[in-house]
Amino acid sequence: MTGIAVLPPATLLVTGASGFVGRHLLAALHRRWPNAVVHATSQEAIDAWPEDSGVHWHRLDICHTGRVAALLRHLHPDAIIHLAAQSHVPTSFQQPALTWRVNLQGTLNLLEGVKQESPWSLVLNVGSSDMYGGAFRSGEPVTEQTAFHPLNPYAASKASADLAAGQYAASDGLRVIRARPFNHTGPGQRDDFVLAAFATQIARIEAGLQPPVVETGNLDAQRDFLDVEDVVSAYLALLELPEAGLHGQAYNIASGHAVAVGELLDSLLARARCPIDHRLDPARQRPADIQTVRADTTALRQATGWQPLLSHGAMLDRLLNDCRRRVVAAAQ
Repeated sequence: MTGIAVLPPATLLVTGASGFVGRHLLAALHRRWPNAVVHATSQEAIDAWPEDSGVHWHRLDICHTGRVAALLRHLHPDAIIHLAAQSHVPTSFQQPALTWRVNLQGTLNLLEGVKQESPWSLVLNVGSSDMYGGAFRSGEPVTEQTAFHPLNPYAASKASADLAAGQYAASDGLRVIRARPFNHTGPGQRDDFVLAAFATQIARIEAGLQPPVVETGNLDAQRDFLDVEDVVSAYLALLELPEAGLHGQAYNIASGHAVAVGELLDSLLARARCPIDHRLDPARQRPADIQTVRADTTALRQATGWQPLLSHGAMLDRLLNDCRRRVVAAAQ
């Protein structure tokens, strides 16, 4: 028996689906299971929802306990991919209460709602590599057994949500998978994330909208980056795990190789259509920064056979070309 039954057509629910990853995930779900009935939630107003064919949109505040329960009672989804989150680290320092409410209380609302209203639903809870935090200082690749050591409100709230998901699986028997994706980027990512910030500045410079200088933070930090499409393909692979793999197991999602942010910036600058310099902007420095982030992905590869398909070059091409399109569209 696999994680979700596709015959008869499965009912799938994606929370926080109007965000960066959600839009890629919805398209991937349609490609993988074209007969599935896909529902998606967003906190945005109706006129801001994307018009994805075949997706049933619901306006939902994940922090509203009663509305989360009511939606689950109505849908009884076969699988839920929980993306809804406050995912921006600087914002988590500026608004810690909001970050904790969305990331932890929102997840508790979902898990309790599943327990009460739809206990056979499979829940794919999406965490973050940031949960490991200070554990990266060892210099060793982290495994799923590495203790969390969060260094910011975002990481702490996601770590608590991850632990809660594991607890509901252990004590209440919920069918849960805990995904722990590392850095990812791609078309549609906001420009307050590092590679999208670089690519957006390059696109603006090419369009003559700013001087030929890219402002940067710490370029020596080494991170494990994937294209968002590879992360989404890992989520789909996890949804197809056999029943024995649906009891709260955790999986790192990464390439297993760290690369310096400066090296990725150099690759982006080499793709620019005009000469561009770069300089350090102290405002872009992050407190409690970690030098190297590296993952052990043995568990994911052994369980699913997943491996990333897009190279860093392809990832950067996709990101930069998308930023170019968005800059041109915004200027019209």
